[in-house]
Amino acid sequence: MKSYRYPVKALAADYVRSAIGVLLPAALMLFTDLVAFIFYSMAALVLLFAGYGLRTAWRHGTVLTVDEDGIRQEGPMGGFLDREIRWSEMRDFRLRYYSTQRDRKGGWMQLILRGTATRAPVKHAAANPGGSANGGVIRMDSILPGFDDIVRQAHDAARRHGLAIDANTATNLSSLGLGTGDPGQANTNAKSPS
Repeated sequence: MKSYRYPVKALAADYVRSAIGVLLPAALMLFTDLVAFIFYSMAALVLLFAGYGLRTAWRHGTVLTVDEDGIRQEGPMGGFLDREIRWSEMRDFRLRYYSTQRDRKGGWMQLILRGTATRAPVKHAAANPGGSANGGVIRMDSILPGFDDIVRQAHDAARRHGLAIDANTATNLSSLGLGTGDPGQANTNAKSPS
């Protein structure tokens, strides 16, 4: 069993963007005389960037645990957004690439895993006495240390359980050295997610 979490260094830029996005409009609202439309626009920006900051803090406090049975996401809110996906119950596996430049040299990847959404006691109930939902969606970005290892384990599980691998995912897997980039060759026993 291995645990992974986002380090402060990887999220520092997000924290800075959030702080600037909250403080600048708030300062304009407090220290200048704005017409109503501009004032409410600034208030909307404050709320938007505050939400972005909360999302960043949530990611910072999230721990992902991976073992031979599946993957578990435990957030800082004590079970409210916790998820567990057993490999045998995974129904969707996607690896997306988001480019920040036209030449695709800058950007990040995001792994999206979906499990069957059920309400049942989880395997690690001692770690979370309140229990949480099995299944749901777990997303993680490539800034997470160990991201490649998690992708490799999820890909192996997807292949073992016959999940379909779409063309975009197959291409992105090949850039990580997993597969040939051909969805037909990525999994010869592919079936569509239900």
